[in-house]
Amino acid sequence: MSKIRKVTHTKKEEQQANRVLKIIFVALVALALVMLIGFSLLD
Repeated sequence: MSKIRKVTHTKKEEQQANRVLKIIFVALVALALVMLIGFSLLD
């Protein structure tokens, strides 16, 4: 019973980690776009 709980817990942790990585990746891409637009406006 405890092994099953551990497996489901690690799957939940893995899904949460993947979600966090996706959020960070999207935020970095958005930041890069904002910086490119900002630098192009400065020139």
